[in-house]
Amino acid sequence: QLCFTRIAAMMPSWPVRLGQLVLALLYGLARVFGLMATGQSSPRGIRRVRWSLYWRLHGWVMLIFVGVFSPYAFVCIYHRMAFLRQNKLLLLIGFNRYVLLLACAFVAQWIHCSKQAQIIGCLNQLLRCRRQLRRLMHTRELRDSLDCLATRRHLMQLGLLVCSFVFSTCQPLQVLKDDPEVRRNLTYACCLVFILTCQLTLQLSLGMYTLSLLFLGHLVRHSNLLLDRILADAGHILEDSSLLAGYGANRQQLYRNQQQWLALELWRLLRVHQQLLKLHRSISSLYGVQAVCFVAYVPMECMVHLFFTYFMKYSKFIIRKYGHGFPLNYYAIAFMTGLFTNLLLVILPTYYSERRFSCTREKLRCGSLAFSSRITARELRNTLNYYGLYLKNVEYIFTVSACGLFKLNNVLLFCIVQAMLNYLMILIQFDKVLNQ
Repeated sequence: QLCFTRIAAMMPSWPVRLGQLVLALLYGLARVFGLMATGQSSPRGIRRVRWSLYWRLHGWVMLIFVGVFSPYAFVCIYHRMAFLRQNKLLLLIGFNRYVLLLACAFVAQWIHCSKQAQIIGCLNQLLRCRRQLRRLMHTRELRDSLDCLATRRHLMQLGLLVCSFVFSTCQPLQVLKDDPEVRRNLTYACCLVFILTCQLTLQLSLGMYTLSLLFLGHLVRHSNLLLDRILADAGHILEDSSLLAGYGANRQQLYRNQQQWLALELWRLLRVHQQLLKLHRSISSLYGVQAVCFVAYVPMECMVHLFFTYFMKYSKFIIRKYGHGFPLNYYAIAFMTGLFTNLLLVILPTYYSERRFSCTREKLRCGSLAFSSRITARELRNTLNYYGLYLKNVEYIFTVSACGLFKLNNVLLFCIVQAMLNYLMILIQFDKVLNQ
């Protein structure tokens, strides 16, 4: 939640200001929906997150409201939408669209209310790791790079996140606009708005997860840059020490002292790296249930909308009954695009975070192999060995799973796309057989 403390010289000012406004908007929505109980009114310039009793009580009130109003909202929509009662398939689709969504929103609200202290603790640890890492940066170039969160990639991912939120509201807004029952029945309209709010609650919860991983990945990337710089300095010192092996004892003592100082810097960087690994595991465990719910909800929703898009335009049943197919529903296409983009922003940042931690192991291995044990100081050699042994033993942390069910990586993404296409082909084949 720390945003844009310094601006890169090559970056124009208007995207940065827009990014600040978007982050402030998301922060405010998270508080209004009961997902954040922080005392600060703005995320800008926060050094330590404080929790607020008022927003904590507001979160519990929102949880009670969602739990009490959800059954009534589904019953109201079930009685007003007659097509849901035509057959079991449509009823199953309605359960996926409404019951599963309401249950997922309630679970997300419950996790944020019951684990608000852990969420705020993770935010404070992220800010503390950034301060510790900044103190280790011994060049202005590294410090400026660490301070600049407004990179082009971060702004692009933030823009995609906001666009996914906006696009995913298109189809519910179309129902509110075109359904004539909305104008006649205010209760029915309020229930549809409540469904849309629950969907945004789930998406906003996972949006917080995405932003946390972006900040965490920014810190891990700069810790890897600092590790590269330390290993490069150690290599230069060892190279000079081997070239000047025949010189006086004072010069050799100077090189040993420099290696000892680099060993101390490496040890301090290892402590920061340990905290970042623990934070990665803690953040993933806090949002694991929401990720499972979203991975179950989005593919089914997208597959159903794809089939209905085909059915209304190309099915022989519709063509025989009305004489022509209906045009494409661009609201539904935008809705599917928004949901699937949001799913990408949950899976891919997790995968790239794992790759950054794996990159740390590779950098340490490649850098330490070039060092000769004969001229390396004992302190530096022991620190390198301990660092490498630590990274080897905690390899299981590099792979994050959603509640132990599946790994959040690109393999899961390909499996989701494959399953959607397979079941879509099955539904299309059933339609062609039944309506020959």
